Amino acid sequence: MTKLTLSVAVGEYDRTRALTDGTVQIDGVAPVVMNLSPEEIFFRAFRTAEFDICELSLSSFCVKTAAGNCPYVGVPAFLSRAFRHTAIYVRSDRIKAPADLKGKRVGISEYQLTANVWARALLEDDFGVKPSDIHWVRGGLEEAGRLEKIPIKLPADVRLEDAPAGATLSAMLGEGTIDAFIGPRVPSCFERGHPHVGWLFPDAISAASDYYARTSIFPVMHIVGIRRTLADQHPWLPATVLKAFE
Repeated sequence: MTKLTLSVAVGEYDRTRALTDGTVQIDGVAPVVMNLSPEEIFFRAFRTAEFDICELSLSSFCVKTAAGNCPYVGVPAFLSRAFRHTAIYVRSDRIKAPADLKGKRVGISEYQLTANVWARALLEDDFGVKPSDIHWVRGGLEEAGRLEKIPIKLPADVRLEDAPAGATLSAMLGEGTIDAFIGPRVPSCFERGHPHVGWLFPDAISAASDYYARTSIFPVMHIVGIRRTLADQHPWLPATVLKAFE
């Protein structure tokens, strides 16, 4: 059988290296591998479906699938899983506990980022802080002007505004014009050791360990997707892709 020549776009991880260097084969496929950042992969995948097989944001995949217009079939190979207690950065001079986030301005790069979905879930489930309790500010973390990769419609009681033109969320957090930031990337103001910017959970490892002990949830961030038209044409493809990634 002639192998299918298919594009494969994934992050450059230890857990994908055997596929990218050819140690592990995808049965029936001659892959053209691209190691790209998740942000670039997701934007290009969900906006224009550029890749045959690729890493996908779980939350964006769910939103598109629920809307009935997802260009990819999901495969349950999880390229990224992470506890998101380290994804919540706060002005430590104002925010001492999760309940202090009520009524505050919290920056996010995109509302529907998977890391943000999980962070909102733990804030609501464990601490009673609902999305409607927070004033959300959307913008780029280090570069101004970031947009949602896919359109979303929020409940009427959720307040979301865009950051001022030219402003970055990291700078706003450092300046104190927002009270917190939630996201998978580390703000540069935190990396530089800003005296009033820290984690909401100072002992994030203990907080995540407790979360797992209570819930048995190890949050999934990224899955693998196969272009839907390919999966329809080659019904064997999802199973062989799953086999290779596992």
